[in-house]
Amino acid sequence: MLSPVRTQDPNRRRHLRVAVDLDCQLTFTELLVHARVRNLSFGGAQVEMPLNVAGYDFSRLTTLHIRQIGLVGVRWRWSRDHMVGLEFISPDVIRQTLTRFLAARDPRLMLRPIGG
Repeated sequence: MLSPVRTQDPNRRRHLRVAVDLDCQLTFTELLVHARVRNLSFGGAQVEMPLNVAGYDFSRLTTLHIRQIGLVGVRWRWSRDHMVGLEFISPDVIRQTLTRFLAARDPRLMLRPIGG
């Protein structure tokens, strides 16, 4: 089993999460899986898998594709039951589209800190 990357307190989120219900595709080295994105942030996504997560080799995971957002490389952070937490490897690739998409669902995302 993979160990999650721990660069900060795992209980403290860096980005506001927005609840969604979107079709997606996860690409593994030799497998394409259709799943559901349950929440999104600027840093990653929570995805509901069709099978229990024990049935997947997340070390072979490469990309996440959400039709409304685009294609982005991801890495596994955590998993439990049918849910998996994914971190965007290069969020700048989808930042503009993701910003518009998330801001339309949660206006708090348009607020920027002073000096930020």
